[in-house]
Amino acid sequence: MSAKGVITVKKLVRCSCGLEFRAPSAEATTDAEKHLVQAVKRHAKDAHDLDFGEEQVVAMMEIEP
Repeated sequence: MSAKGVITVKKLVRCSCGLEFRAPSAEATTDAEKHLVQAVKRHAKDAHDLDFGEEQVVAMMEIEP
């Protein structure tokens, strides 16, 4: 728990190739989460020639306490 009483969680996306992407989040949508989505989309395109939309990446996110 942060000093302001807000619980901070980590958002996680795991790729089938074993790569993991994480971003801290104390709110519903943060800059860190936006960067996470872009990093996952870029990895999917560059490494696997897949085009994911933002909603698809958000649907793959897991929450780590």
